[in-house]
This record gives sequence, structure tokens and C-alpha cells, in this order.
Amino acid sequence: MRRLLRILLFIGLTARLGAADSTGPTEFAVAGIGPIVTPMAFHAFLDDLQLEPGQREAARFLLEDYGNEMRGVLEALRTRQAEDRARLDQALSGTLRLKPDELRSLRISLQSAVAEACSVADQHVDRMVEWAILLSTASDEQQHRAIGRLHRTLYLDGVDRSALVDISHLAQEAVHEELAGVDPSAVDAALGTYAASIAGLARADALAHRAARFDDGAAAIRGDQQARIELQRESAARWSARMQLQDTAVEAVAALLSPEAADVWRLRTSGRLFPSIYEPIEAERASKWIKDNGSFAQGRAASTCLKERLSKLESLRREAESLLREGRRAGVDLDHEASAHVESAIDLRMRYLRNSGERSVLVQEMLDCVLRPLTEGQRAAVDRILRTGQ
Repeated sequence: MRRLLRILLFIGLTARLGAADSTGPTEFAVAGIGPIVTPMAFHAFLDDLQLEPGQREAARFLLEDYGNEMRGVLEALRTRQAEDRARLDQALSGTLRLKPDELRSLRISLQSAVAEACSVADQHVDRMVEWAILLSTASDEQQHRAIGRLHRTLYLDGVDRSALVDISHLAQEAVHEELAGVDPSAVDAALGTYAASIAGLARADALAHRAARFDDGAAAIRGDQQARIELQRESAARWSARMQLQDTAVEAVAALLSPEAADVWRLRTSGRLFPSIYEPIEAERASKWIKDNGSFAQGRAASTCLKERLSKLESLRREAESLLREGRRAGVDLDHEASAHVESAIDLRMRYLRNSGERSVLVQEMLDCVLRPLTEGQRAAVDRILRTGQ
């Protein structure tokens, strides 16, 4: 029966040619729609499914159909949001009279439209996976691994403070740096159990996080602080369970490294797991420009400015990370504005805010020190770099 389905699928797919999708991933990201299956992720999935050339040719149309479907999702979202925004603008300008409840519903609709578009995106991913599996003759175990790896790629993007990060991907990024010289098979072995475990959690955790984010936005509009507190508590429980896997994986890799390389590796992973703490500072970017474009004396002075203060900054960052972890164990995200309404976390939040203030002051002092020896023209050039990135 399964062989017959594969034959019918092949005939159906090769009988038509989907239009090429010209919509780029950035457009979906701007609209808030995800996940998006890129051609690279799709072809990696086909590799894992061990498709033969003829099967891959049939699968190619799956990607084209997917692109067409997702373009339709994006256009439908844009149309609905344009209508809602037009009504909202009319209400704000006074040309349309809406009751307070109607106005709140309209604002919530703008958010729920994105949530619904994301749900449709999930359905299209699932449909693509189902059809691709029908083309594959790989073992059930191999197909399961292929789906898990695809889910890790799609859902563990690590773009916010949710710690939806794949430590295996970070290890790949580090192969030419702190992991240089380490046997790749040893790294794979160290992360073997983790990779299987995180693959099973990736999709469910990402969908739960996304739903909580949309629900929190709606609760904020309604002014329902109790709902926001409960959402934080539920998210913290998932976060804590996931971080146990992440921490174990980080240390498994660290055990393969020298003490110095292990510290660099831990810093790399902390930077991705706690981006609000470890984001790059402007003083480091300014220092790089000075080394490339300034005098030797200016470059040396910039290096001294950083060196004298980096240890203090790292100490504050480690303290902030510890506080964030403690907050999650207490059921709150200290980076979240709604944590201010959790009475049991007031002391933690105050300590975290004090730490954030100290870090902000120190980071500004570092930048001021780095810029001090520069001419007005050089400062203008650095300011442009910091503002535009160019």
C-alpha cells in the first residue's frame, strides 16, 4: 500500500510544475510568520530521508508548492491586518466610533491574525513532511531522525530569551575556534543523547512558547495581570526542563576541551541562551574600528579601556545569568515586564534591576573611555558605525 502511495505521489507531483516562489524569508520574519522551511533546510531533510535522484526530483515540487502556499498565507495576513489597521486608524482619528471593548478586540485581532498565520504555517510544514516521508524508502528509525533534525532546524532558532537553541548547532559554529582539533566524532558522541532528546521537545516547546507570547500580548491589552503571571509560570516550567538538557550538553562538550577553550565555549553558549545579558557592547565595536582606522596609540588606549573593565562586566553578567535562572525556578522571567506583578519575586527583580543598572553604567563608561582619545571626525565616523552598522 505504501509503495502504491509513493507511485501515485510521484505521478501527481511530476504532472505539474509549481510556480517559483520569489518571496524571501525576511518578508515572513517581518510579518511574524514562522517557521519557514528554507531550500537549504528542505534539501538537508531530503538527504536525511536518503531519497534517490528520481525521488528527489518529485520532492522538488513539494518545495515549490510549499512556497506558493506560504506566499498565500503572507498575502492573506497582510490583507487582514490592513483592514484592521484601517479601522484602528479611523477610531484613533475619530472618524469611526468604537466602544472600549471593540477597540481592545481590534487590537487583539491584529495579534491573533499573526498567531493564526503561524498555525497555518505549521500545517504546511506537517503536510510537506508527510508527503516527503511517503517518497522515502529509508527505515522508520531513519525517518524519525530526519524529522527530528528538521524540527531542530526550524524551531530552535534562538532568536530571543526563550533558550530555544540547539547546542549541536553551536558546536558546529565552534569547530574552527574553541573546538578546533577536537575529533568531530567525539563531539557527536557527547551530544548524542542530547540531540535525540531535544529533537523530541523542539516543536512542542517552540509552539508552546509562541502561543504563550501571543496569549500574553492579548492579556496585556485586556489588563489581565493574573493571566500573564500564570503564562510566565507555565513557560518557566518548560524553560527549566529544557535548560537541564542544554546545561548537560554544554558541559559534555566542555569536558572535551582544555580549561581555556572550555571557558570560551561556555561563554559562547551563554551568549545564545541569555542574549539579553551577553549582547555585544558598543565599546567593542568602536575599539575594532579604532584598531583598523586609528593610530597605534589610539588602538592601544582602546584595548586598555576594555581590558580594565571586562572582568567586572563578565562578573556582572554571570550574576545576571544566575538571577535569571533563579527567577525561572521561581516561575518568572525577570526580563518580562509582567514579572513586576509577581509579589514573591520582588526581591529577585530588584536585584536583577540593580545589576542591569550597573551593567548599563559600566558599558557606557567603557564606550566613553574608548572614544576619549579620538578626534571629532573620528567620533562622527564611529557614531555612524554604531548607528548603522556600516
